[in-house]
Amino acid sequence: GLRPVDEHGPLAHDLASLRQTMGREVGIMRRNARLARARRRLELLSKEVDQTWLRCRPTKDLVELRNMLQVATLVVDDATAQPENIGLHYNADLIDATRGSAQ
Repeated sequence: GLRPVDEHGPLAHDLASLRQTMGREVGIMRRNARLARARRRLELLSKEVDQTWLRCRPTKDLVELRNMLQVATLVVDDATAQPENIGLHYNADLIDATRGSAQ
């Protein structure tokens, strides 16, 4: 059966890492390389959280972290897929590409 989460320290560390990644790599001003870096970090965090999910009873903190990782992944994927800067999706690489093709 599933066991209780042994310690919440790693969950708190993973949450801090998620916040740092989203703040630094997926902030208001984005670049393709930073979005790719964020995606790699989110994949690693998701794998670690999924391992805990499979062996431990879900706690509020674990469920919230798992949900936040899923939303963060959706945000990064959508930001990466946007062909133009609209709404909250602003990618400086799209501006650079537009300037380069206009010359």
